[in-house]
Amino acid sequence: MTDTPVEESLFQIIHCFHQYAARQGDVETLSLQELQAMLMDNMPRFMDSLGRKEPYYITELFQAADKNKDNQICFDEFLYILGKLVKDYHLRYHRQLCAHHCAQ
Repeated sequence: MTDTPVEESLFQIIHCFHQYAARQGDVETLSLQELQAMLMDNMPRFMDSLGRKEPYYITELFQAADKNKDNQICFDEFLYILGKLVKDYHLRYHRQLCAHHCAQ
């Protein structure tokens, strides 16, 4: 049986986290630089369209997610970041729907 699109998406997110975490230091965590590279490499249009590519945004996101203040993002902390990004994307989706329906 093949994975559903959502299952495949979840696998890709997990794989992406580990691919970037393995670049330097601890292979189970992301540094600020690894997180920034991951977001900009894998979500460039999304980050740009929401004005989220600014270094201060990613730094603030990193600091808010780093609950134990070890300057690393473990997978659980990454889920916080993912949640914030999904929420932003959801709000963008609603703005686009509203703009489409209001224009008609």
